[in-house]
Amino acid sequence: MADFYRAEKLNDRMTAVISLTGEIMYLISGEKKSVLIDTCVGAGNLRAFVETLTDKPLTVLLTHGHIDHAMGAPEFADGCEIYMNHADAELYLRMNDVEGRKGYVMAGLGGKMPEGLEDTFLPPTELDFKDLKDGDSFDLGGTTVEVYALPGHTPGSMVMLVPEERILILGDACNNATFLFDGDSLTVEEYRENLIEVQNRLEGRFDSTCLCHHVIKASKDMINSAINVCDDIMKGNTDDVPFDFMGQQAFVAKKASECFVRLDGGEGNIIYNKEKIHKKEVTR
Repeated sequence: MADFYRAEKLNDRMTAVISLTGEIMYLISGEKKSVLIDTCVGAGNLRAFVETLTDKPLTVLLTHGHIDHAMGAPEFADGCEIYMNHADAELYLRMNDVEGRKGYVMAGLGGKMPEGLEDTFLPPTELDFKDLKDGDSFDLGGTTVEVYALPGHTPGSMVMLVPEERILILGDACNNATFLFDGDSLTVEEYRENLIEVQNRLEGRFDSTCLCHHVIKASKDMINSAINVCDDIMKGNTDDVPFDFMGQQAFVAKKASECFVRLDGGEGNIIYNKEKIHKKEVTR
């Protein structure tokens, strides 16, 4: 079987773990412990691969409960603490179907399953996740991982700061194609408020961001760029390119290439549902 994962060392503390389908996980190591951020689709023997990169006690942190980020968590259930925000618990269970995960991999690889990979898919597994909460901090020994809530993409989406490296790992909470259109996502207006809150809380504490799909590094302005895209959506100042994803219809706010590089040279983009732009008014 061809290797489903490869590693790219970013600095003395951080290594990116990249799947064939383009998901990017992050292994962060201190003097005493390591943290793995995200676990991909639950295939390809991720734990065995990670254990070639570190021999330190391992904790798993999930940015959110989606099919391409959380499904490998059961592989670490023996001997590792696994954290996910409980707001995404039901979402995790809904995403855990094996055939759905196989379909996701094949869609990302042009309809072809790599030889031998199919036999490595984990069965659907319920886990007793530890609740990953806003403000949590993990001391790895000279290296710290701080956790902040950034709901929008999902109710339980979290971002992780490595202050010693001045890097903010954004997961899918904010990137070049933030999905904000399905039944689990918040409205654009709510998402904008959450972006502003995180931006204000972390102002001056990071110099770059890391993403979890295709591109590792992005600028420190990614969150601010996403705020500007939210503003444009709310003002109707968007390109509104039709987008079809697994039968769901949405719109890409800013024209972009197939790899989601914005054609206007900007950074950050949102794929949204026109029925979920503004917060719903609360009636009494």
